[in-house]
Amino acid sequence: TQGILQGTYETFAAVAAKRGGSLAGTITLTAGLGGMGGAQPLAVTMNDGVAICVEVDPSRIARRIDHRYLDVQAGSIDEALELAYRAREARRPLSIGLLGNAAAVLPELLARGAEIDIVTDQTSAHDPLSYLPLEYAFEEWDAARRADPAGFAEAARASMARHVEAMVGFQRAGAEVFDYGNNIRTEALAAGYADAFAFPG
Repeated sequence: TQGILQGTYETFAAVAAKRGGSLAGTITLTAGLGGMGGAQPLAVTMNDGVAICVEVDPSRIARRIDHRYLDVQAGSIDEALELAYRAREARRPLSIGLLGNAAAVLPELLARGAEIDIVTDQTSAHDPLSYLPLEYAFEEWDAARRADPAGFAEAARASMARHVEAMVGFQRAGAEVFDYGNNIRTEALAAGYADAFAFPG
């Protein structure tokens, strides 16, 4: 865990270095609070930034709060943005967990014109069976992927394409956007999104 945190911290520190040495006054949007991704909120706040972390599994959000890697959980997108903007204006580090599917949340935030400075992702996109497609509820996940692994994977890739398209949208709006090595760009490209590699790894 410490090694994962260090690597994630150093990655965000590299972004901070491009911005004068700190993420204070910035908002990072990401997803995935699992084994690797769970280091993201603490890595951002250790660099003095604000993080909104989207996660489909409520137990992962609770665990990260229990372990003090994540500060708070927002009850809605509106609350997440309100908390983030308030902390950003105060230049106060804060990490916010938001329950939801990134393939739905990121496009909505983009459509709202949310003020986001940095975007990345650490969902388990390297394994399509570990990425929840939009058409399935969290409670249906395990049964659905067991019943039709190929169909589930195809649906997951289609959702990844929407997820990545929103990331590219944030990049075009001026945000710093990068892939963190989870293969989401490759899967989105396989689903037919031609601009999947518009942002770097």
